[in-house]
Amino acid sequence: MEEEWELDPAFAQRDALRKAGRPVEIARTERLILRETVEADIPALYRIGRDPRVEPHITPMKPTLEEETEYTRAYIRHAYAFYDFGLWTVLVRHADGESTAGEQKEGGRIIGRAGLFPSERLPGQVELGYLIAPEQQGKGYGRECAAAILKYAFDVLELPEAHLFALPENLVSVRVAEALGPQERDLISSDGGRVLHYRYTQLLGRV
Repeated sequence: MEEEWELDPAFAQRDALRKAGRPVEIARTERLILRETVEADIPALYRIGRDPRVEPHITPMKPTLEEETEYTRAYIRHAYAFYDFGLWTVLVRHADGESTAGEQKEGGRIIGRAGLFPSERLPGQVELGYLIAPEQQGKGYGRECAAAILKYAFDVLELPEAHLFALPENLVSVRVAEALGPQERDLISSDGGRVLHYRYTQLLGRV
């Protein structure tokens, strides 16, 4: 007798939202909202990504906003549905009560992008990445959203592990990576240089 296969209700709900053109909310922390990116977010994310203080540490944005918009539209249509994860928009909740730079959106203000993506350094594995606008750094937002992402990765997606890479000189990322409580850390050669590699199998850090 063929075993009956049952679709996970939570996944089915996420799938239904995407098919309806609505973003899935990934996490809601004390101060932040993480949700799937929508087209209206692109100009704000583009401005953050093209900031000269940010550009050296991320995958380069497209040369123009129009090209970035076309690329991100395709990403929204395909990546979330295919992987059931991706890079998401980070917003400060209105309830945070502080004046924040960024684009005003329903529920908060855009301050960056963060999430999960297939690793190129470790085939078959998933990496964690985050980008917070320079003027919003130093407030603990990076640690708060990274902890929420790892919790989502283990509790909702049931991933066995996640990885994070940071340049040793990028002290902001290193502090976040250490605060999350990695189970393993090492220094490896990558792209002609040295990079710190963190491996997480559960969330241990107190963030």
